[in-house]
Amino acid sequence: MPGAAPRFPFRFDRARVGQDAMMSDIHAALSERKSIFINAPTGIGKTDAAISACLSFASENKIPIFFLTPKNSQHKVAVDVLSGLRQKYETSIKYVDIVGKRNMCVNPNINMLEGEPFYKTCEQLAERKKCSYLDGARAVECVDCALLDAGMKGHNALFRESYERGLCAYEITAKIARESDVIIADYAHVLNPFTLKAFAKKIGHSIKGSILIWDEAHNIMNIASSYLSTSISTQMVGRASKELASIGSSIDLGYLDYFLHSISESKLKTSSIAEAFFTRSDIPKILSGGAETDAICAQLDNAGMEYINASKAKRSSLMHISRFIRSLSSHDEASTLIVSKYGTGIRLSMSCLYPAEAILAMKDAYANVFMSGTLLPLGMHKELLRFPEALATNYQSPFPKENRLCLIDRGVSTAYVHRNLEQYKLIAQRIGGLIENVKGNVAVFFPSFEVLNSVRRYMRYEVKFIQRREMASVQTEQMINSFKEGDNNLLFAVMGGSLSEGIDYANNAIKGILIVGIPLEKPSLELTAKIEYLDKRFSMKGREYAYLVPGVVKAVQAAGRAIRSESDRAFIVFMDSRYSWRIYKSVISDFMQVEVSDDCVRRVSSFMNGAVKAPKAVMRS
Repeated sequence: MPGAAPRFPFRFDRARVGQDAMMSDIHAALSERKSIFINAPTGIGKTDAAISACLSFASENKIPIFFLTPKNSQHKVAVDVLSGLRQKYETSIKYVDIVGKRNMCVNPNINMLEGEPFYKTCEQLAERKKCSYLDGARAVECVDCALLDAGMKGHNALFRESYERGLCAYEITAKIARESDVIIADYAHVLNPFTLKAFAKKIGHSIKGSILIWDEAHNIMNIASSYLSTSISTQMVGRASKELASIGSSIDLGYLDYFLHSISESKLKTSSIAEAFFTRSDIPKILSGGAETDAICAQLDNAGMEYINASKAKRSSLMHISRFIRSLSSHDEASTLIVSKYGTGIRLSMSCLYPAEAILAMKDAYANVFMSGTLLPLGMHKELLRFPEALATNYQSPFPKENRLCLIDRGVSTAYVHRNLEQYKLIAQRIGGLIENVKGNVAVFFPSFEVLNSVRRYMRYEVKFIQRREMASVQTEQMINSFKEGDNNLLFAVMGGSLSEGIDYANNAIKGILIVGIPLEKPSLELTAKIEYLDKRFSMKGREYAYLVPGVVKAVQAAGRAIRSESDRAFIVFMDSRYSWRIYKSVISDFMQVEVSDDCVRRVSSFMNGAVKAPKAVMRS
């Protein structure tokens, strides 16, 4: 359903209904130097609208733009928008797609390292001028057209071009970024306080005074908190001791092992207690900060690097422990300390309850555009991110309501008390019943990998495409493309993962989506502490802000993968009896019209067999 011809640079001839208004609202907010929160249905074209409006304003005022996403796989949508604008207007606009340094490392001697060992090794090689790839890239005074072209096709294309030439892809990306108008990057580049300054210096752009577009902005709080959270365990201390022994080090970690066991004995006094809080007063003086703590951390880091160089290992427990000790010494009221048992082991965790430090970085921007298909309630996000004066707009779906069938199947449940063999078999049976008469691809999203794998064992149909833990962005992209290009494929993935958010399954690539269970956070002391902290800070809204809304939002995000255009037609089934409860159904109803059905198979079959006629496709140039 087309709208008016936009007055902003736009890669299509006409905007969808709502897009032109969105562009006008964003431009107006920027003109007043105000941030804006946007909730708009999945498929309406938020990325096109946001980039076009921001480009229009930024080009007039010489302001750089950062387009930020929570996952590498979500960069492609922004790349496609900018590529389309560049081609249509034959403009000289420059942009680049940046991911983490490790993901762009072409040096085979270090690119298999993980975490701190990688960054430390890279830093050492750079200082000693021992990396030929980096030296080669630094010698490039003017980035040629082939590299520029690769950079504007996406980070994978630039990686391949750099690899073939023996150049450091990250260094080349940084060179391109210095001359770019738009920088596509990850949340980590801005929200991680440990990397922000170095990143800004590297690319020659400051966050201060820039326009920040936050895609899938409902993820900001959790992702920012993860950068400020860490943990260690007795198992990790054991691995670290073995690392020390392998290099013949005389460092003794007995004090650390004693600390873990003494905390466990004092806080977990009976076998029935699995976790407990501890406080700063429980931390020994040598781990509480100051010169002695700094010396311990430096000693552990040096030993960790010695182990990496001697063993060719990918990671070091010693270096992880060093980071934990540094974090432990900076503990404040916005984080919580927890000791827990797991099997015969003990774990100490420092978990961020509210990422105030990360949120402060946003305040330096000229303005922020926070957008998502699940940013309701808007007031909650404005309050959490501390932008009381920001504008906020909710846009309605421009797509025909009759093209989407949304049902709740209350015949199964993935609540923890119901998770058993028979329930998994029943879920697999009901999935089979729903998909057997469907012609086209179907995606099934689960609350966790545990539930996904448990149900998969009992499926009668072949599941060709399965999301796995820690898939590389290249693997994810390849699997998505293969899934979309095929027919009658079945995809199993998790909610809140790279396949359920920010991915464009265009051209009606999905005919049906099954949402199995509610991805609520597992009850824990950390969740309890977060709810209590937010209760105090935000007028007793902790349970709503930290537990209920985030869980249902993940489900709605996954459900939104189906309808991406005016002509798409698909069914969505929420498979869990709890979705029929008022508290959950009311949140879903903020986003889509949904009804409870005791015969989902019949309703879906009737819908897919053409009981409702889909409108003709709208042609776009």
